Amino acid sequence: MEVQMYLLTILGYIYAITFTGITGVAAKDNIAGNDSSSSRSWFTTQCPRKCTCDKRQLSLARHNIPSNKFLYTVDCSGEQLTSPPSSLPENTEVFFIANNSFGTIKLLSKSDSLLYLDMSNSSLESISGIRFFAQYPQLKYLNLKRNSLKTVPNDTFNKLDHLLTFDLSFNDLENMYSESLLGLKNLKSLDLSHNHLKTVTSTWFSSMYELRELDLSHNEIVQIEMNSFQNLENLNLLNLSNNKIRRIGHSAFNVLKSLFVLDLGTNCLQFVPTIQLQSTYLLKKVSLNGNLIHKLHPGDFNNISVISLTLSFMNELTVVEKCSFQNMQYLTNLEMHDNPKLMFIDGNAFKNVPKLKTLYFHNNRLSVLPSGLPQSVPSLQDVHLYHNPVRCDCNALWIRDLVEEAKEHNFSKPFFSHPNFIKCAYPINVTGLSLPEVDESQFSRVCAPVTLPSFHENYTLGLGEELRLECHSYGIPSPQLIWLLPNGSEISNSTSSRKIEIIDKYNLVVRFLSVEDSGTYECKARNEVGFDISSTKVTVTNKPVRLVLLNLSVDYISLTWNGTQHNSMISDYQLHYKEIKGVDNQTQSSYRILPLDPQYRSYKVTHLKPGTNYEFCLVYVYDTEYYKVDCETFATKSKYLYQSAIKKIVSEQIIAGVCTALGITMAIACMVTLVRKFRIHKDYELPYGAGDEPEGIHIPLQNVYNPLSTPLCSSKTSLLSTHTSKSNFDEY
Repeated sequence: MEVQMYLLTILGYIYAITFTGITGVAAKDNIAGNDSSSSRSWFTTQCPRKCTCDKRQLSLARHNIPSNKFLYTVDCSGEQLTSPPSSLPENTEVFFIANNSFGTIKLLSKSDSLLYLDMSNSSLESISGIRFFAQYPQLKYLNLKRNSLKTVPNDTFNKLDHLLTFDLSFNDLENMYSESLLGLKNLKSLDLSHNHLKTVTSTWFSSMYELRELDLSHNEIVQIEMNSFQNLENLNLLNLSNNKIRRIGHSAFNVLKSLFVLDLGTNCLQFVPTIQLQSTYLLKKVSLNGNLIHKLHPGDFNNISVISLTLSFMNELTVVEKCSFQNMQYLTNLEMHDNPKLMFIDGNAFKNVPKLKTLYFHNNRLSVLPSGLPQSVPSLQDVHLYHNPVRCDCNALWIRDLVEEAKEHNFSKPFFSHPNFIKCAYPINVTGLSLPEVDESQFSRVCAPVTLPSFHENYTLGLGEELRLECHSYGIPSPQLIWLLPNGSEISNSTSSRKIEIIDKYNLVVRFLSVEDSGTYECKARNEVGFDISSTKVTVTNKPVRLVLLNLSVDYISLTWNGTQHNSMISDYQLHYKEIKGVDNQTQSSYRILPLDPQYRSYKVTHLKPGTNYEFCLVYVYDTEYYKVDCETFATKSKYLYQSAIKKIVSEQIIAGVCTALGITMAIACMVTLVRKFRIHKDYELPYGAGDEPEGIHIPLQNVYNPLSTPLCSSKTSLLSTHTSKSNFDEY
């Protein structure tokens, strides 16, 4: 009996499967509107070689293609084809031709019924021909993803009036022509991500009035111009993440009246684009993740109507100042986690944010959280503070109280998620414990101040530059913050000047630095319990430019300089000189100024007084300030000594010249006499034959001239030496 029942069960399963399969096929044929015989005929007689032809129910609702219908499908994917099929079966609606090796395509087979075309990952390098896809007038989805396209010719996609989704991602596009995408007037979604685009041009989207989604992420865009998205009034989603954007035009987003989601993550923005975000009234979600923003300033997010805001993975973010989040009427969720340098959030950072419920502050460098946070954010429900170096003293007592309350009543407001992962980094006796593990008796009611400097241990700055230091503090009672200069003097708002200024008590600014401004600067926080100091050493270096003497005379001095890296830099300098008068050079006249020009490498200062000391100073000009870089003192030659030297030199030169001329004349005369006597002796004829040897007495010729062996006189030269003295004088 059991065996019979088992067999009947198996037969039942077989019957059910068979019946279901038959009805399923019938249902497919019924949905398609054709009988099975006509379907088989379409499959076998017209299917291209190496392709599969069938009916498929595809999930294409996202592309606005009905998904409850079986579509005629030709699948030629992964066959390593070098060219597309020359023809397609009649009524083809879906054409898969991905994962092939096309290179360049000059022609595609025609189909008036095609709705879906996938040519992705097919090594496509170029498309030739105007209106290349015009033979698919009903096309709604076009996928050219993961190819090797470097550019797109004009009018390539013209006449695709019904195209709704277009994917050009993961290509090698560096630029597109102004009319490359012309004609896509009903396009809803455009993906240009993972290319090499460097600019965004409004002409690309000139006909895309219906575009809803635009993805430009993972390109090389540097800036967004004010009219880049001129025609995209219906755009809902804009993804500009993972580019190199440094600047966004103030009115760049003005036309995006329907924008809901904006992703600016992983760019090079150093400041929050406040004005640009304020112009998008319907904006609901914004991401600024991974930018180079180092501080949130007051009003950065003032009157921005977002619901969700993400400010995470910022490697430079250190401080959130007061009123950074202000008048954000709809903000519900704020993510500010995984910022490795974020160490301070001002107690008044949130002002008029009535709907904020969730704060994600985990994986930061926060040692304290403002105790007034529950009061400034009354709707706050959930706070994620784990994985921060929390200081488990009186500053964290309010957090521990809420954690204990949640244990007893299963809820507290706000609720701190994962409290066991809120670890204590200070003081030493509780380091490593979780906040709930620290006994209440170990928490005092007052705490000595702690300074939170956001400056380095030392700085080396140049002459004329500006020093900016920032320091925050916390403690109970709230500490007073004081700045100390290298000379030990205290600086406050009341003692601020044009050179030294305190901004919002947290920032010290020292302008127009000189060498005398070098030293140790201190940030000191003190309250009734004690004090804490953080310091930095500042070195101000002089400019490496020095004066060099070329030549001097009675009424002029020639100078040059060295040390500038580029000759053009000399235009930042001036040459100041003045006469030094009086006994011991105590009385001084006013300076005369000569601007230096890059085209000259030396200057000759003329119309100077003989035998006079002059001070020359090379002065660096920064803004309206003047800094003496190098000063030297040079003296012109004395007029009396100069004339005496000239007379002596002239008289000695004349005597030497006369003596030399006489000596040369006498030597020439002697030589002429000898030559004449020799010629007279040679002119006598011999009385003998030509071949006879003469007989007689050889009488030697006597010397008729003995030349002078010693000069009559010698010339002398005189050398004049000048002595230059160098001295440095007081500043102006």
